[in-house]
Amino acid sequence: MPVNSRQEQKSSSVYPGRKRRIAGAFKVSRARRTPAPTKLLLGLLVTILLLSGCSDSSWAGAGKIVPPANNRSPLQGEWIVKRELETGRRQEGGSQTWVGKTAQFAPDVAALGEYVWHNPDYKIKRVNSTDYLMSKYLNLSSPMVPNGREVYVITLSSAENFLVEVMEIDPSHAIAFIQNRALYLKKVSPQVDLPLIAAIAGGGPLAVEGSSSASSGVLLGLRAPVTAMLNGKPSRQYVYRTLWLASGAGKLRPVLQRQDIFFPRRSGFWQLEVRWVEEAARTEDVFLAYDVATKTPGKEKPALDSGWWSDRAGTLQRKIDYVGNDYVAVENDGEGTWTKGGGTWTKQDLQLLPVDKISSSVGIKLSDLAGKRGAAVFSAARAQASRLLSREGFSDQEADPFEQDFGLIRRNGHWYFQGRINYRGQGKPAHMDFNVNLIPPGKLIFYDTLYLSWQKVKDRVPDAVDAFTSPNRNLALILTKSKLYVYAMQEGQLSGSPEARISLRTGESVVMAEWATGVYVENWEKAFLADGAKVLPQ
Repeated sequence: MPVNSRQEQKSSSVYPGRKRRIAGAFKVSRARRTPAPTKLLLGLLVTILLLSGCSDSSWAGAGKIVPPANNRSPLQGEWIVKRELETGRRQEGGSQTWVGKTAQFAPDVAALGEYVWHNPDYKIKRVNSTDYLMSKYLNLSSPMVPNGREVYVITLSSAENFLVEVMEIDPSHAIAFIQNRALYLKKVSPQVDLPLIAAIAGGGPLAVEGSSSASSGVLLGLRAPVTAMLNGKPSRQYVYRTLWLASGAGKLRPVLQRQDIFFPRRSGFWQLEVRWVEEAARTEDVFLAYDVATKTPGKEKPALDSGWWSDRAGTLQRKIDYVGNDYVAVENDGEGTWTKGGGTWTKQDLQLLPVDKISSSVGIKLSDLAGKRGAAVFSAARAQASRLLSREGFSDQEADPFEQDFGLIRRNGHWYFQGRINYRGQGKPAHMDFNVNLIPPGKLIFYDTLYLSWQKVKDRVPDAVDAFTSPNRNLALILTKSKLYVYAMQEGQLSGSPEARISLRTGESVVMAEWATGVYVENWEKAFLADGAKVLPQ
């Protein structure tokens, strides 16, 4: 932290010098012969120096330096929320309006809107504004947002739990990030209004964000392969389930589970099911997505896409790779024959489907998500992969290569874009996947921050294949091929031993991680239980 580091340097430059002067005094007293009165006076001075030196023990320990006390908050004063900035993320708190509310920061108290935190810890880091704001999915075209320069980011935590993060634009303007909202602040006074803070703190159960800020929960979607009989032959299918893992007041709650994917949207909680549908010579994995508050499970009748199957017969298996608030990434694997004219067809592509049109056979374009710049980055990555295939003697089989054939892959604790090229290898349909150096936008992925380095994850769990951390940094999930470990986090580190060990099915992997914090944890858990979730036996 820059403030403390300067204080430590100042302290260390004074105390060692004092030691050197004391040592010099001893040297002079031994080297010269002086009359007795002079010796007596010099001895008295040496004694005074020794006593004064020993009275400050900050240098007496083994290298311990105590910097001078700092009684000011890095954001000291009263601020007002001038506006909310567009982040492209789902925003918690419904229609809550922040504009016009105050933010106040002092060493022993901090307040933002209706929330008050006592004895917060302030940590400062210096970052590049563009890189930092991209990680927050903030619209960089806003004239209020600094671009391409170094800024200070102040993180507030209480009881070792993350509360809010503030990026200082200049001494009078800042951007606060809370509940996945970006609030533009303007400083109105260098002093805090303590009576106002006291009034807010006495305003109700939501006023003081103490135990609720330490709460976090996650809806974790899992996919596992199973073997099923299809047309008299064994075939690989996939089953899905959702776990609810939550921690509050430093204690892990009972783990809940239900089949299928249960996920949050702006309109409420939805359910995603995959059903195997057979009609004549056509079979397909069909997706059903519906609002659990308005539709009853089992009454939805799945149907094949008549347009896509109009001149085809065969089998189409579909695997979910990712579930978000508004989009689902899928992988298709199908083959069959043309009913008109003969011949065979194959389908081995990736798609991103909107939840509201989950049964569509047409995916969305990458440019609709990432814009022209994102489409250009994707096109360049695909062209490089295509050249590699060409050198191997294979040719691209896709006429429209980079508009829809893409999806998401999970690697080292993050989601990444992935593209695919279809070609023929040794006379058979084949495909090659390639990575794309492009951060998925906020409209696609709501939260994807890992507050642990991948090296720290592997140091603790050497066979880890994936990891997740909560937005308030108090809960971590680490997955191996056979186990899900749930850890508490303190000061950015994993606790000594896992809070829970959950067995995973063979080949099971994560397709969704949706986090709730604070007061929303209780709401999500109640909604999950109301929709049929049960306690997972341990």
